[in-house]
This record gives sequence, structure tokens and C-alpha cells, in this order.
Amino acid sequence: MGAGHLTRLEGEMNTCIRCAYCFEKCPVFNERGWDSDGARGKVILSYGLLTGQLKPSKYVADKMFRCTCCRDCIERCPSNVNVIDIVSSARADLVASGFAGETHKQVVENIKKTGNIYGDAEVVSPLKEGETPLFLGCQYLSRPNKTKKYIAILEKLGIHPEVQKEVCCGFPMEILGFKAEFESHKEKFSQFFPHKGAIALCPTCTVFLKEGYGLDAKHVLQVISEKIPEAKLGLKVTYHDPCDFSRGLKIIDEPRKILKKLGVEIVEMKDSKVQSACCGGGGGILMSDPSLSDRIAKNRIRQAIETGADTLITSCPTCEQVLKKAATDVGGSEGKNIAVRNIEDIIWMGVK
Repeated sequence: MGAGHLTRLEGEMNTCIRCAYCFEKCPVFNERGWDSDGARGKVILSYGLLTGQLKPSKYVADKMFRCTCCRDCIERCPSNVNVIDIVSSARADLVASGFAGETHKQVVENIKKTGNIYGDAEVVSPLKEGETPLFLGCQYLSRPNKTKKYIAILEKLGIHPEVQKEVCCGFPMEILGFKAEFESHKEKFSQFFPHKGAIALCPTCTVFLKEGYGLDAKHVLQVISEKIPEAKLGLKVTYHDPCDFSRGLKIIDEPRKILKKLGVEIVEMKDSKVQSACCGGGGGILMSDPSLSDRIAKNRIRQAIETGADTLITSCPTCEQVLKKAATDVGGSEGKNIAVRNIEDIIWMGVK
């Protein structure tokens, strides 16, 4: 048997009954069409790495890193196989064998040197004394205007967030297979963020604060949904459920409740709620295969356009980024347009 991070998951891999239900809505499989692009194929490849029947190679690495980690396969799996754990562990064994992507290595170095994924040594947290710890995350640290808007919303609703200097939660290290670096980063993170609970702005950070650190983390929308006042914005939108929201945190109703209280009509897409289609931006695929990420994002934009709504709302900064680009591309090539906005913009319109 091969040694490494996959060793503890042999039983998990043997639990897969090879039924291929995981193929149905897999964004990567539906674009590429090879068995090895779906969860079943990745589990089989991982087992091959574990037993030594497959040697680590660029081919296997390309397959393993071509995954958005959207959790749809887990949602559909009758055997409840933790595919994400298997994929990240296979990635870790591939990284240890020298098959880490250069862009992935750069992101990890950025976190180690500057505390954020962008390598921005000048990034500054909007320090604030308050009652409730607020974790911003790299995406919001790099978008200070959006962060200030969320803080202002919370204060208008009577919540007083505490903002401290922070570092990345470390999720990119974990999901990209740099597990040794993550173990060392965990200590640094806990020094910067010693709290047992927090409100977080980013869906992915919220999931990882819970799963990676065992913190009592709530997403900011869970808090806002309890206090949002009524308004009459009169908008008609469609809503994109981020994967880490609908399948990671099981947060489906809260954003819809917020929008409806603000007088926003929601027209659902064909794939929504727990079966929401991935935006194509997760799992490091933006770096490992940007063209595949673009194609997945365009598929989602076409679904949004089919609803007849003129605006697509999401609550994840990564989803917003990739879907905005896809909307621009689809508008330019197909002449069909839709605006993409983050939900905090709509909330601010209703409470300011």
C-alpha cells in the first residue's frame, strides 16, 4: 500500500458503489465528459494512487485539480462518500510528489508572507471595537468598500462588530493539498483570531471556520435575516445559491427571506437551492483551468437569463467575480444581458 494522506481514507473510497449518480450535475464532468472528470473517476484514481497501481503524474494531477469542490456529488451520493476529503487528500499526496501547480504554490506563498491570498502586504483591516467578532476573509479585505457596507448594515441593525487584524483562514492551503503548510498556519490563525465564535462575511470562510477550526461561526446573512426591516424596492431578480451556502452551510431560506422582506421578487433558476449549479469558481479551478471555469460560469449565466430577470444576485464574492465576467462574455458574444450584484448592495438599498 502507498503511504500518505490517502491512507486513512481507504475505507471511504471502498464505500463508493460506482453508481455514477455523482455525474448528473457535476459541472466538470458535464463540460468534459470523461469518467475521470467526475467524482467516481476521481475516487478510483485516488484508490490507484493509494495502492500504488497508479504513479503520481501530471495526468492524474490535472484530473484532481480540475474540480470545483462544489459538493453536488456528496449531495447525490447514496453512500455519503466524502469526495471533497478524498480529492483534497489526493491533491496533498500529489503535491508531496512534486505535482503542485505554480499558481497554487504562489497563493500558498502569498498567505505565508502576507497573510492573504493576493500577496498584498499593504492590505489593512478596518479595525473596530465592538461586541461581536467579525471575520472578513481575504476576499472582503481586498474589497474595502464592500466590507464597510456590511459593517454599516450591521450597525444600522443594532449589531456592533469587532474587527481585528486578521490573516487568511487557510482554506486555500487545505483544499489545494498543502496540508503541512496549513497545519503550521493554523497556529498563526489562532493567534490572530482567538475567538470561539464569530460572524463571517464569506460563505467559504464560514464553512471552514466551522469545519477546519470547530468555531461557532455564523454567516452575516443569518444574522441580518433575523433583523432586516421591510422595504419596497420593487426589484425582480434571480438568486444564485453559492455551493458553500446551499450545500456546505445548508443556508437556503435566509437570503430569500431577506430579499422578499425588502420587496424583491425572486424568479428561481432551473437549478436552485440545494441543487444549485456551481458558478465554476471554487476548488482552485480559477487558477488550474480558467477556461473551464469560464465555461461553467457561462452555463450558469445562461440559466439566469432564461428566468427573464434583469439582475442576478449572489451572496459570495467569488461567485460574483466569475459570474460578472461570464455575464460580460455572454452579453458580448450572444447579445443577451444580465447584471450581476452581491446581495449586500440590495440590503444597503433597503436599510440606508
